[in-house]
Amino acid sequence: MNFDVDKRTVYKCIHGSRAYGTNTENSDTDIKGIAIAPKEIILGFNVGFEQQELMAHNGHPNDKTIYSLQKFAKLASDCNPNIIEMLYVDDSDILFMDEFGAELRSVRDEFLSKRIKFTMSGYAFSQIKRMKTHRGWLLNPPSHQPTRQEFGLPETVKISQSDMGAYHSLIEQNGNIELPHDIVQLFCAEKAYQSAKMYYDQYENWKNTRNKARAELEAKSNFDTKHGAHVIRLMRMCKEVLSTGKVNVKRPDREELLAIRNGAWAYERLIEEAEKNEKECDELYKTSALKKEPDRNKLNNIIVDITERYLRKYG
Repeated sequence: MNFDVDKRTVYKCIHGSRAYGTNTENSDTDIKGIAIAPKEIILGFNVGFEQQELMAHNGHPNDKTIYSLQKFAKLASDCNPNIIEMLYVDDSDILFMDEFGAELRSVRDEFLSKRIKFTMSGYAFSQIKRMKTHRGWLLNPPSHQPTRQEFGLPETVKISQSDMGAYHSLIEQNGNIELPHDIVQLFCAEKAYQSAKMYYDQYENWKNTRNKARAELEAKSNFDTKHGAHVIRLMRMCKEVLSTGKVNVKRPDREELLAIRNGAWAYERLIEEAEKNEKECDELYKTSALKKEPDRNKLNNIIVDITERYLRKYG
């Protein structure tokens, strides 16, 4: 980085479980912030700045991500849940805020729109998809690494990735095309093998890299309870934003969320609750007072104004 990001940070806060109040004694501390780069970086082309990421396992005390003001504003106007939350954390979780950071926090509601329904619930259901994959591994783990012989394939690979791509493009563009049976059979077998191999590799990576305590909870509950707690939190927050226009980061339901994380809910109950919340969000979307889209021109003018005043002051 060509400048001191810390010195040009206008806003910095606690993020994640510690901001939600759902942290445990073993939880990491995640920090997010916003910085305004020097004029030559914003206006020039030689060096750019979108974000700085510092990870605890690389010798830093905490995981920290500092976004450029422009990238933050783009993500916030798109209602990215992890970004929107930054401006709504409890006062006690703000680590630093200068006059420009305070101005951003004062206009935080301008970033909110009905898009939150799709970003928050979409993120929640991506978590459910991961839970279902992990649950499949817990209940029916792959017994062995797939071999090419099992799929009737020779040891030596006859089809390259580019050949596979060309085959699929041909089929997609010419759905009714007829190819020799042995060619089709070979490509289908190769595709099936590659899919099985990828599934096994993902399983092995998950098994070997997951947290030990989390693995014990997964084995006990037959699903990833941490993901489960995230799903319920996200769906509830989505309903709150649509109905009140506010993002409640510090969770009033922290005890229940912690109980879910610790295995208090069965998998079936969690999925049922998530689906119920999704339907409620669909209804709230119709009646919410939030704008369908944020006023991007207004937000753009706010960001330009803040940037210009900051640069006049600090260069």
